[in-house]
Amino acid sequence: MVLVWNDVLNIIFSCVGIGLFLFCLFIVKKILYLFPKAKMRKDWKVISILIAIFTAGYGVNIIGILLEIADFLTIMQAFVYLFGAIFVFIVIDLSYRTYKLIIESAEEH
Repeated sequence: MVLVWNDVLNIIFSCVGIGLFLFCLFIVKKILYLFPKAKMRKDWKVISILIAIFTAGYGVNIIGILLEIADFLTIMQAFVYLFGAIFVFIVIDLSYRTYKLIIESAEEH
């Protein structure tokens, strides 16, 4: 097996992505700690699950490159686009609701 430059770059970016996603899971854990009784804890847990799925997907991407499974990688790319859009939507919506909760709580005090 000979890896070309774009395969090596893809593997490097996937490894960096895995590291960032793992760090994001740590941050979500800290957010859950800040809001122990908030209604939106369930939503933050959903985000954690999606982050874990993306992390696993990046790992599968690396394996797919190393095993040279081109068809699988094409299908996986479509899933990444779809779930990436869903993920961004959930994060933006949840961020808005979280900020709104913080502002409302501050106004009450």
